[in-house]
Amino acid sequence: METSLQTPNPPVNMLSGYVSQHQTTFTVCCHDSTFKNVTASDSAGNPLFRVEGSAFGTSWSWRRKNGWVVESPDGGQLCSLQHKAQVTRDHSAVDVTVRTEAGEDVLAVMRPNGHAAITVTVSVGDTIIATVHKVEDNSPGMRGDRERSVWEARVAAGVDLSFIMVMVLCRAEMGHVWKQ
Repeated sequence: METSLQTPNPPVNMLSGYVSQHQTTFTVCCHDSTFKNVTASDSAGNPLFRVEGSAFGTSWSWRRKNGWVVESPDGGQLCSLQHKAQVTRDHSAVDVTVRTEAGEDVLAVMRPNGHAAITVTVSVGDTIIATVHKVEDNSPGMRGDRERSVWEARVAAGVDLSFIMVMVLCRAEMGHVWKQ
């Protein structure tokens, strides 16, 4: 059974121009395990986001233990994420404080649906605004020319897709580290 999604109230919009007009689905392909190359496309295959980075000297594990911060190009903090459980069954539980365009701090949470956390929900209060589902996970030596991992996000109307992209990257990073 598919989880019912709703528009959040208050809105959780970090960036203008990325708010979904209707329920939508997009796919995120992590081309490597260190996030040097990540692409996100809508259901028609049109590019939505591209992430490029250098993992040289970067400790993703340190960030997982101590939280993440997402900043705008001008250095303003858009949101902060805190991993909630390190060793428990809720290993994919994350609390997120989002600084909205309106200047409010809104708490959103990501919680696993089941022990393996193949699917997680993203909620604001009691409102589920998105689901993130692992579509494919390939071991580095076994993947050939396939992506390292592929994720599908299903998002309610009125949700900032850039915020959900952050949540997908957070979940993907946990999956790459824990191979789950």
